[in-house]
Amino acid sequence: MYIRPQSRILKERIAEPRHFIQVIVGPRQVGKSTVVQQVLEDTTIPHIYETADTVEPS
Repeated sequence: MYIRPQSRILKERIAEPRHFIQVIVGPRQVGKSTVVQQVLEDTTIPHIYETADTVEPS
């Protein structure tokens, strides 16, 4: 399995004391979801994974 280089940065960020939520944004189809899922599989911290793909505009 290919581990994206950004996973190291994300692991470091979620290891820091948390004051805010972490939001991953970027263009479509670049691997955002994949890198987040890879990092979450490798961590034991409590987490909630949510997507905003189907959010209805109000």
